[in-house]
Amino acid sequence: MKTLRRALFASSLPALAALACAGAPQAPATATTPPPPAQSAQSPARQPPSGLTLAQTGIVPDWMDGAVDPCQDFFAYACGGFVKNTPIPSDKPHWGTTEAIEKQNEEFLRATLETAASAKGASPRDQKLGDYYAACMDEEGIEKAGVAPIAPLMQKIAAVKDFASLADAVATLHDAGVFVLFDVGAQQDFKDATQMIAGLDQSGIGLPDRDYYLKDDGNLKEVRAFYTEHVGRMLALALSPAGSWPDGKVALALSPQVTAAAAQVLRIETALAKLQQAKVTRRDPYKIYHRVDRAGLPKVAPTFPWNTYFAQIGQPDVQAISINDEGYFRGVDAMMHAEKPAAWRAYLTWHLARTKAPLLTRAMVAEGFSMRQKLSGQKELEPRWKRCVRGVDGALGELLAQPFVEAKFAGDSKARASELVAQIQGAMRRDLSGLPWMDAETRGKALEKLMKMGSKVGYPDRYRTYDFSVSRTAYAGNAMSASRFDRRRRLAKIGKPVDRGDWEMTPPTVNAYYDPSLNEIVLPAGELLPPFFSRDFYAPVNIGDEGANTIGHEITHGFDDEGSQFDGDGNLRDWWNEQTKSRFVAATKCVVDQYSAYEAVPGVKLNGELTAGENIADIGGVKLGYEALVAWKQAHPEAHREVQGFSDEKLLFLAYAQGWCSKETPEFLEMLARTNPHAPPRFRVNGPMADTPAFAAAFSCKAGSAMNSGHVCAVW
Repeated sequence: MKTLRRALFASSLPALAALACAGAPQAPATATTPPPPAQSAQSPARQPPSGLTLAQTGIVPDWMDGAVDPCQDFFAYACGGFVKNTPIPSDKPHWGTTEAIEKQNEEFLRATLETAASAKGASPRDQKLGDYYAACMDEEGIEKAGVAPIAPLMQKIAAVKDFASLADAVATLHDAGVFVLFDVGAQQDFKDATQMIAGLDQSGIGLPDRDYYLKDDGNLKEVRAFYTEHVGRMLALALSPAGSWPDGKVALALSPQVTAAAAQVLRIETALAKLQQAKVTRRDPYKIYHRVDRAGLPKVAPTFPWNTYFAQIGQPDVQAISINDEGYFRGVDAMMHAEKPAAWRAYLTWHLARTKAPLLTRAMVAEGFSMRQKLSGQKELEPRWKRCVRGVDGALGELLAQPFVEAKFAGDSKARASELVAQIQGAMRRDLSGLPWMDAETRGKALEKLMKMGSKVGYPDRYRTYDFSVSRTAYAGNAMSASRFDRRRRLAKIGKPVDRGDWEMTPPTVNAYYDPSLNEIVLPAGELLPPFFSRDFYAPVNIGDEGANTIGHEITHGFDDEGSQFDGDGNLRDWWNEQTKSRFVAATKCVVDQYSAYEAVPGVKLNGELTAGENIADIGGVKLGYEALVAWKQAHPEAHREVQGFSDEKLLFLAYAQGWCSKETPEFLEMLARTNPHAPPRFRVNGPMADTPAFAAAFSCKAGSAMNSGHVCAVW
């Protein structure tokens, strides 16, 4: 149940499944402990001398639109220039500050990998990185292999003729990272956060959410029709040994058998969607945590061969198990008997093809992209090198991270970022101490939770090793070996104490997260770069963007509608006074109603319940950033107070807003509104500003203006 910060395509990680990673190395890489950063007694950012320009503070003036009234639409004021003058690249469905940093990081990693791929007598680290990247870039070799890399799995599917062979195929596919029907992973026990248990969760649909199968509003009927055709084309490709069309052109007229198979896939997935929990339901940790253990599984799904299944995925002795929903697994057990083997063969083939298509032929890659294009409005597929950089990062992330950290996050960068974390935590401590709606006993427990909250900054204390071989000529084989290695690594945690040193993101990642079971925030080095953060930015700008936008946001997640149900040790436990809880629920309802009124595209409004946690964290993050600024100014009375007419307070809010400068295709906005727990960027700016009286004061917003309506929602 980790909450992600920036990635718009990313929704909250599955509560009961391990975060899937793609990769790994050749001979065991040597574990490396990064050198400790140099400590600094300076401020987290320099104080500006007289005459400093707006651009020198870290603000980007060209992104602004001074013709817009900041009190009516602060997003347009802070980001109007960006929106007007920045085209969405043809290989993206959206473009913003996050993507700009990702582009810089990708270009650095590309140069690193190309050097490694061409080097002779390279170090073991560079040899492994270079071979993996070279194999990914070898399009001709990949084309020549066709669908041979998945042939053994196809044979397993072809052998499905009854319930027993279906269960066998499901286990085989799960071990290969293809999670049909349900998925399995290692998770912390919600009720005992010191231990790792197995988690079984709903899975097995190809569209972004159950609503795509069950509703007809917006473009959903059109998307379903396209999806069915897409499934048919992918099935035809998977069943062709070459994995391509005979004449090199897309076959629009499919055989009646393939068309019927695609319809069977849609029917099975629709039945699964009806069984699955809605995203809003899954925001309640009590709804997705049910300890049944090994002995209880047969009572839920009585005919599924659980003993054989766990042996096949390498966990024959697992005992501690939680499932998300008994009704779902009971329904899946019945479906496995009710559907005919031919329908199951079509369903399994489709999911194998869609999961492994990025590793296979040009035709399969292109067909996979066509569905993404329909959903997001993205015009072109990203170039091969970008996909290969991400592939290496997924497979060998903490190996690739080492040269990145050495070049991009050296010196006292980690110390400066850690100091900013301490500033924002201090602001939260002061906020909790003064909340008028919280009783003394609950306040004490909240402060205790905050004091126990950990943070990981930049990179791990000890890098992960990757114990599998890499070939320079077999990309699909490398990727599947990496996936299996990482999956087995994660499953091996079951039944053991929690490893608090493990990271779920690689250091070059431009994102952050809060984990309620660990009660910690994680800030990768890739997130701690301009324009989000720099040791050279003016302090109010660092506090406004990285401080409020990320650190304050993630800290607040510990106290949002989900995180507030876990105590300081990460255990799911009710630690609230009843009266205080009722006030918290009322404050949350205010936020839900506010965001439910926002319209992402004509006819499609935000789901205020789905986005509640992120919206609470956004509003809280801005408040914490402002309180941290007040404390910074008190500690630095000699600091310059105005830059080209902008006070420290204005710079803080402007920095926050510019962290969300972006533009999106209409298709992407609609998908975001339907499936993502994050609101679109415009509302992540204007919503919190409308709920922050200090913003209205800083920009002298008149009562009744959009940013000073008089109706303020705030939880923390």
